[in-house]
Amino acid sequence: MNNYQITKLINNNVVFSQDEDQNEIILFGKAIGFGKKSGDLVEAAQVLKVFAAADPKEKNYLSNLVEDINPIYIDIASEIISLFESRLEVKVNDMMMISLSDHISNAVANKKDGFELPLDIIQEVKNIYPKEFMIAKAGLGIVERETGVSLSEDEAGYIVLHYISSQGNTFRSDTKYRLLFQERIISDIEEYLNVKLDRSSLYYTRFLTHLSFLAARIHDGNFSSEGNSSLYKIFIKEHPELEGCVEKNVQTIADEFHVVINEEEKGYLAVHINNMLKSIQRGDKQ
Repeated sequence: MNNYQITKLINNNVVFSQDEDQNEIILFGKAIGFGKKSGDLVEAAQVLKVFAAADPKEKNYLSNLVEDINPIYIDIASEIISLFESRLEVKVNDMMMISLSDHISNAVANKKDGFELPLDIIQEVKNIYPKEFMIAKAGLGIVERETGVSLSEDEAGYIVLHYISSQGNTFRSDTKYRLLFQERIISDIEEYLNVKLDRSSLYYTRFLTHLSFLAARIHDGNFSSEGNSSLYKIFIKEHPELEGCVEKNVQTIADEFHVVINEEEKGYLAVHINNMLKSIQRGDKQ
């Protein structure tokens, strides 16, 4: 299409229109609604993003959402998305424009109120998506430039998660599986042993890597429950306090991921957990 006709003006940067099949769409673009009214035309070249609602409920939800978002956050989200698209040479799903605008708007408001929402899996996000995380950190610079509010690294993690979600099936299929797998195992360990693992330690990073590969093998159907080793039995004799924790992990994996963990893998879990605990006791910072 060369031009779009405005059916409803939301703000200077967001308008409603219709596509060639008369389906309602949302148009995003810098100042595309400035000085305009319903019935006026917008040139296609001015439109940065086009979003089509799948059904009436979604359309009403999106309409209310974009009406409540300050246009500055749509501009910020647009600039951050452009960073992802240019640096990673990808096409970002249009829905990210809306979800990220809304998230950043809330994050800035929370920070002004003295509240920040921590991301429990921030270290996992950093380790698995280093390129995406660096782009997201650059995005925080855009937020500060435009709003004067400095957000924490946790918010960079949230931006990465928005990006991952927006990629859907075009991204690695096991990504969310790996993150969930890691989160559940770490949570089990900290809860069972009543300890807070040091996410800055080298041993923690190694454990995440181990869990990532384990999750990938399970997800891809390449894990065998038949593996055997004397490592676990020997290690647990020396460190009986870890047996309950390892067995808790094994039960979680069986219940939530439908896989029986073999003796060899239990030995690896025990060794990693022990290394992380020793690191905390020594106060390592690697």
